[in-house]
Amino acid sequence: MFILPSYLFLLLKWICLILVAIVFMNLIYFTCLSFFGLKKPKRDYLIVPDQKKFVFVVPAHNEEAVIGKTIESLLQQNYNKDLFDIVIIADNCTDRTPDIVRAYGNVRILENHAAAGEPRGKPHAIAKYVDTGHWRNYDYMAFIDADNIVSKNFLREMNSQLLAHPEFSVIQGYLGIKNVATSLTASGYAAVYFITNRAVQYANYRLGWNTAIGGTGFVLETSYLDERGWNPRSYTEDFELQVELSMAGKRSGWNHFAVVYDEKPNSFKASHTQRTRWAQGHWLVAFSTTLKQMKTIVKSASLTEVLSKVETLFYSYSMVRPVAFLFIGTAICIDHRLIGYLPHLLSLLYFWLTIECVNFLIIPCTYFFQEAKPYFKQKRTFQAKCLFFFRLVIGFIWNSVTYMIAQVFGFFTWFKPQNNWKKTVHTMNADESLEREY
Repeated sequence: MFILPSYLFLLLKWICLILVAIVFMNLIYFTCLSFFGLKKPKRDYLIVPDQKKFVFVVPAHNEEAVIGKTIESLLQQNYNKDLFDIVIIADNCTDRTPDIVRAYGNVRILENHAAAGEPRGKPHAIAKYVDTGHWRNYDYMAFIDADNIVSKNFLREMNSQLLAHPEFSVIQGYLGIKNVATSLTASGYAAVYFITNRAVQYANYRLGWNTAIGGTGFVLETSYLDERGWNPRSYTEDFELQVELSMAGKRSGWNHFAVVYDEKPNSFKASHTQRTRWAQGHWLVAFSTTLKQMKTIVKSASLTEVLSKVETLFYSYSMVRPVAFLFIGTAICIDHRLIGYLPHLLSLLYFWLTIECVNFLIIPCTYFFQEAKPYFKQKRTFQAKCLFFFRLVIGFIWNSVTYMIAQVFGFFTWFKPQNNWKKTVHTMNADESLEREY
């Protein structure tokens, strides 16, 4: 412990107070937003005949264990076969992925072999496909990860919503989980997605604000790509696109009924690597676009657009809490007198605990019972259902705490070159009996 000079002490004091205010604003905002997702989702469009033309774009790096099932789920789409095609980008593969893809005669394959020193990873693989211009033959590109299982009605739901809402440049589909109970880490991912699909995505959609783009399971109009191109700078090309859309005044929507099942890591190590990559990309985009986002807010054409852009700016700093806590804790360790200058934190302790109770118990429980309904149905006894429920609660808390670690790592390493993608290994194929019912 030290007794700092007055000028340093006052500086740290005000920094800490500002950080406490930011943390409370962040916490209260996302808590309030979550209540707008409580209403059970319903389609705001009618299912209509197939019309739009889609191309599935699937980047795949050494995915021989799962790519076959992914392709089969795409081929089984309940959609006019003349109105969609499939492109697999075999990205620097050293396994049997290209051979497996070629076994499906009606699937196009693009083999990408990066030269020494050339950027590697999903965003750059997609860039290679964009350079071919093949996508210009379609109305929309549908981005799918190589480990995904895509629900049979994915394109039909997207087509119907796009015809009803032509204002959307992007529509994000529902992100489901293939391996909900294979590990506590995977269960934590599932729990988080059960919540965010409703508490963030559907809530934003109901308010008329842009929804987040999740990296897979979304469609992008090719006219937007033709106008602005594809220029990834980070590990999070999805978040870059989300911010770019917002600044351009474009709209992104949400489809709760077009479902993609994704495989999540089972180990803490794999999870930490993946989420650190997400955090690095997120911080890079946030820091490099904040001023641009603020400038475009004042140029908005309507109040709804203003609020939507403000929401995107808030989302850009959704990872601020653990970093703020770390700074405040470090400052207190340097000079313990700072504890006495945090009355806003201490006097609002009960309020803080109430908000956290809402975040970690009330809201999660509500969304678990609704969004995890197919998984609860599989449990034949009341005891098994209870155990599965507690698994989701514990997994959610575990995921939230460990993600904070990754967010801090990402904050301190965001400036490093983001062109060395560390692959998440995929091995599991989904049980299609989990097809969600609405």
